[in-house]
Amino acid sequence: MNKVNHRRLLKTGLLVLALMIGLLSLAACGKKDASSEKVTVNIAINGGLNLLTIAKNKGWFEEEFTKANATVQWNEFQSSVPLLEGLVSDRVDFSFIGDGTVVTGKAANSPFTVISVTGVEGNQNSVVVKPDSPIQSIADLKGKQIAVAKGSSAHIFLIKALQKNGLKESDVNIVQLQPDEANPAFQAGQVDAWGIWDPFVTTETAANRARIVESVKTMNFIAPAVMIGRDKFLKDHPDLTALYLKVYQKAVDWVGQNLDEAADILATEKKMDKALVKTLLENTHYINEPISPEIADAIQSTADILLESGTIKEKLDVSKVYDNSFFEESRK
Repeated sequence: MNKVNHRRLLKTGLLVLALMIGLLSLAACGKKDASSEKVTVNIAINGGLNLLTIAKNKGWFEEEFTKANATVQWNEFQSSVPLLEGLVSDRVDFSFIGDGTVVTGKAANSPFTVISVTGVEGNQNSVVVKPDSPIQSIADLKGKQIAVAKGSSAHIFLIKALQKNGLKESDVNIVQLQPDEANPAFQAGQVDAWGIWDPFVTTETAANRARIVESVKTMNFIAPAVMIGRDKFLKDHPDLTALYLKVYQKAVDWVGQNLDEAADILATEKKMDKALVKTLLENTHYINEPISPEIADAIQSTADILLESGTIKEKLDVSKVYDNSFFEESRK
């Protein structure tokens, strides 16, 4: 090989080497930029009086997630069905739902996992009627029109209450209405009964506009309310999931020691009477706990009942819908 060709090969080799180093540097820079991009955490409030509303007002999630290079986006839904639609379209990363919605949601392959338990009374799910209604029991509902948000925890409670009284869902006439539609229909006498949760139950009964026929308390039902996370978010950001539960625990601890201020916040946010809100808070046991065998059994019981009623088509194994590891990490 002559000297000219040797020099040419050497120059070519050096050029290739320089290009490779440049590409590697760009890749490294790209990787660095990607990791430094802010994550958006979509938190959804699922109606009613809840601790997420207080945490939002206090800015606790924003404070903690900013330290983790994440931003918070809030959304609000009236019930669990539209909420799960939001989760499927990636507009919800965290929220809370009832046990019935866990079952119907997973039966429809909604991409979420249960990560903690927030209560065991189903937010006072009840069937209410007008104070002067002749309906005195669940059995009296046969053939009657009942307003309820289909797929919601109140709908599931209604199905279970009917079954306990020897009735099927087909024995009554379900009128699909969200709470803001159901309330005026109920007050106008367009339906005979209303399957609903708090704060509506306490608000309407305290104003003598409704009477409880049965509730989760009167029927001794364990009706877990649970926190859920969108599966892809949980997989991509387990650290932020643990942080989310840590902040929620702060809300649980705070409300128990600051009932008066909590009532102020919720009364203002929900445009409700403060004394009524304080009563609701005193009657609600907010928790943030792992999924225990008892809670899993209660959700499994709901799944089995909904399979028997034909609401879901295939048996659901509840042990596959929850994961306590995020909760355990949040306690470290």
